[in-house]
Amino acid sequence: MSDLEALRTSGAALDEARIVAGLERALSLWRDPDSTVRARLRAEHPVFSAPVLDLGCDLGLRGWTGPALSALRARELPERCRVPEVTAVWLAGCIPTAAFGALLYPLLAGSAVYAKTSSADPVSARLFRDSVSCVDPVLGEAIRIGEDPKVLEQADAVVVHGQDETVAALRARVPIDRIFVGYGHRLSVAAIGSEMDVEEAARLLALDVALYDGRGCLSPSYVLVENRPPGRAEALARALAAELERLATELPRGSLEAGEEAWVHDRRARAAVREGTKLFSPSSSTAWTVILELPESRPAPGTLRTVPLIPISGSEALGPWCEGLSPHVSSLGQGGWGPRASRLAGIVARGGGSRVCPLGRMQLPPIDWHHDGTGPLSAMIRRVDVEDAQEEST
Repeated sequence: MSDLEALRTSGAALDEARIVAGLERALSLWRDPDSTVRARLRAEHPVFSAPVLDLGCDLGLRGWTGPALSALRARELPERCRVPEVTAVWLAGCIPTAAFGALLYPLLAGSAVYAKTSSADPVSARLFRDSVSCVDPVLGEAIRIGEDPKVLEQADAVVVHGQDETVAALRARVPIDRIFVGYGHRLSVAAIGSEMDVEEAARLLALDVALYDGRGCLSPSYVLVENRPPGRAEALARALAAELERLATELPRGSLEAGEEAWVHDRRARAAVREGTKLFSPSSSTAWTVILELPESRPAPGTLRTVPLIPISGSEALGPWCEGLSPHVSSLGQGGWGPRASRLAGIVARGGGSRVCPLGRMQLPPIDWHHDGTGPLSAMIRRVDVEDAQEEST
């Protein structure tokens, strides 16, 4: 029996109550810092330090509960719809909770899952499958991990995460009559208005930067700071540097590859000789870097705890900034805008984004967030409309 045939059989044996109960118990293992799967994640994950992995699970999975799963199903699965029997999920990136969600969503909808792991993180998806199998072996049989490209042509639905070019290439391999959901390249922006205390903003922003080392699409690639009164942006840059230095011990960054280390050194060297730019970084390591850029400049995006901080004149600058990043904006982490915050959703939408969140929560989307503007379950199903017959009026 092929993997897909086995998955179709396993998926057909499941019902909503069993799925929700099994996922709830598996997620409770991930919320337990003393569980075996958490210990394995700390020991086996190839990218992040153990404290970062623990905090990511502690904070990121806090709201991933049984009631939240049931509410998500009720919101996104209408009574009349077609759920794919098998969903193929091609993963990318290295964020564990993102991998958990990518496997969880089709399973919650009632679809068995065939997953290809990310080359950057072959661990998280397998551990999530193991956690499900631990609490319910039957439910665990509805998740298979493999690398068979023929599954792209045979599955009932395909969900792909990756760079835009990867998504386009895999889309071309999926038959036109199959459901295809593609999540391409995204980046996020932090925007801090004048009404937020500088020290508080630095503390919250440092968490967004340090959690997952700036490697995810929800990490702040740019920090825009309303420079009112003048000098406020530099004050925030200094406060952020101090917070990142503190977190370098509390939440140590994972190791970098040689090319990544060289990238950080090059970014620092270029900033050091650029007129008007101020560089804040430890002299003995590449653990973090804050670059205070010229007002309204547009540097390359930051990553690996390297943060470009750009002074802006006011909220009117946010629109052009996000539109200039379109269609790649994902989330906007914000604070300090007061009544002006009501404009931010429209600004983010024009940049292609779909989420505005408080500063300090950029890496922690709720389980029911609309990833790239679509529901995590509704994107994979096909609704069926039934129209009532009506007598013609005479």
